[in-house]
Amino acid sequence: MNRAYLAVAVAALSYGMMDAGDIDPVLQEIERNNLELKALRSENRASVLDMKGENSLEAPSVEYSPFFRNGVSGVASSELVVSQEFDFPTLYAARNKSVKLQQEALDYEYQAARRNVLLTAKQKCFDLVMLDHMRGVLDERMANADELLVMYEKKFAEGGATSIELNRIKMERMDLQAELLQNETLRKKTVQELSLLNGEQPLSVGSLYYPEIKAVESIEALRKEIVDNDAGVHAAEASVALSQQEIRVNKQGWIPKLSVGYRRNTDMSEASNGFLVGASFPIFSNRNKVKASRARHVAAQLNLDNTRLQVESEAEQQLQELQRLHKAIGIYDLDLLRQSLLLLKKAVMAGSMSLVDYYTEADRIYQKWQTYLTLENQYHNLWATLNRNSL
Repeated sequence: MNRAYLAVAVAALSYGMMDAGDIDPVLQEIERNNLELKALRSENRASVLDMKGENSLEAPSVEYSPFFRNGVSGVASSELVVSQEFDFPTLYAARNKSVKLQQEALDYEYQAARRNVLLTAKQKCFDLVMLDHMRGVLDERMANADELLVMYEKKFAEGGATSIELNRIKMERMDLQAELLQNETLRKKTVQELSLLNGEQPLSVGSLYYPEIKAVESIEALRKEIVDNDAGVHAAEASVALSQQEIRVNKQGWIPKLSVGYRRNTDMSEASNGFLVGASFPIFSNRNKVKASRARHVAAQLNLDNTRLQVESEAEQQLQELQRLHKAIGIYDLDLLRQSLLLLKKAVMAGSMSLVDYYTEADRIYQKWQTYLTLENQYHNLWATLNRNSL
């Protein structure tokens, strides 16, 4: 595989570029402020505390029973029982391991949600880059139209240009003003969408740039890396490990619960003290738990297999599409387009080309340039999708 397979030369346009900015600070701020991620972090903390609480000792039981007897004023006798019920120690250890696996599964689920939010934000930042580049092209076209308008107004006043030519320039400016307004509207909308991802807090994004894409040595190694690092696959693997541990926990469900305690009985002025030892046998409650946990393990394994297949299939399709975009981008010679525009402008200014021919040819070149910018945006969006697990 050619080293340049995934390396596209990302050249910034010379048209009206503002000071560029890095996308990473924007993503870091969104990660801090995103309401969905905040809620998920809080929910995960609550779930972990609940799981730890379920594996704690049960509350001790205190019972006091007064007894009354005819002919005796007040309490004739009483009984006080203080007891504590607990599971066998090995069951606590097994459940503690289960809690750790549940926490790991929640962490992977959070990572999957986090990467999706940040991927959406990153792609919207890329859309801003494309819109800024498009704005540069439109500004250049407007500057040319203004320059031609000044020249043809002078020619028209001197009788060297027709009203048709003058109106052609004015209509071109009208179209460009509409496109500039649409560009500005789309940019504001994209910034608002980023602000929504940022918990409806404003973001100062300025002018951004595409990150550099490094060449890839092996497409097979990249495909394997994508699948191995996928947060969804990791979450499915954690579910399989958790279901296996649940089988072990439920297999120990037959072990009886133990209880120990202190008993004090009083009868008039006499009192007796003793200990309480007991056990409860889960003969019926544990009957189907092992079967259920085994069924959940089968389901978790099937879900893992399905998740892995989906990720592999998506990666294969996306890598093929990336190769197509790379080849399509390589078709465009930006220097040739820029040089052609300059030659056309010189020709119409010198009077060796009609205004109609100039706009016909220039529109074709500008359309090619905007197509290139769209392909460039698709390429970077797709590359970000392939590398979403490294966000």
